[in-house]
Amino acid sequence: MKIKNRISVAIPDTSLLDEKGLREKTLKIGKFARSFSIFGVNKIVIYKDPTESRDKSDMFLLRLILEFLNTPQYLRKSLYPMDSDLSYVGLLPPIRAPQHKNKVRPKDVKIGEIRVGVIHDPNSVINKKDRNRFTNAPKPAIDFKKENYDLYIDVGLDYLIPFLGDGINGEKVVVKFVNSYPELKVIRTSGRDLEKLYFGYTLVQVNSLEEYIKKLGEETFIIFTSRNGRSFQTVESQFKESINKFENLLIVFGSPNRGIKEIFINYYNTKNSMYVNIFPNQKTQTIRLEEAILGTLTLFNHFLP
Repeated sequence: MKIKNRISVAIPDTSLLDEKGLREKTLKIGKFARSFSIFGVNKIVIYKDPTESRDKSDMFLLRLILEFLNTPQYLRKSLYPMDSDLSYVGLLPPIRAPQHKNKVRPKDVKIGEIRVGVIHDPNSVINKKDRNRFTNAPKPAIDFKKENYDLYIDVGLDYLIPFLGDGINGEKVVVKFVNSYPELKVIRTSGRDLEKLYFGYTLVQVNSLEEYIKKLGEETFIIFTSRNGRSFQTVESQFKESINKFENLLIVFGSPNRGIKEIFINYYNTKNSMYVNIFPNQKTQTIRLEEAILGTLTLFNHFLP
């Protein structure tokens, strides 16, 4: 798999430090999500910033809205009930990434099609107040007394279909159709199924950036971004040579108030890494985090194989 398909970005839990209100914070997170999706970032690592006192609600909001925006529209109502923290998500432009598929008629679903869904066990559906959504849906609806499957899944077809495999109630999974209408069934996708597709990012929260990096394998190349780093122009050839030797790329950003040197003091001991200034000729006093992410991913997109 090309490194272009295995990009991770690390941002601190203080990423919203320079925003005052919920509206402004929501708009900033929306810019993060757009950049991550445009350039096919696979994993977002949210690390604890040891240099700042943080608002725990900011950490929750950051993760909530990133997960919300990564979720297909047809699953949002069932996964995210009314929440004041989501008051301004309607202002954000749609992501329109490959996993954000439109609802389709069951007859139009083809074997091999891939969609995101949420697993349900029969008891959880029967006990839900909104169970009529699944049992009074257009035919063929599920008759749980006749069906003999342990798990079902909502993939945006107005009614649940059998999920073949292991899973837990409420789990969000990427699945592949293995039967056509009217006997629609799905299984969990494999790495090979998604090898040439982008189906959104995963989120990981870690207490220590240093410890997280120590656990990474030798196949990961790390970029620390900083205004104090070496100009990218001076290390461009080294960068191109380096990324051809690795499978994964991790790009690490500092906070609005602190750079990598302050957040991760021992950064220089990190193997297979580079400390780089992506904007060596900046004319503004500062570059905002959302701008740094977009600019960095734009530049690297040109070089990644």
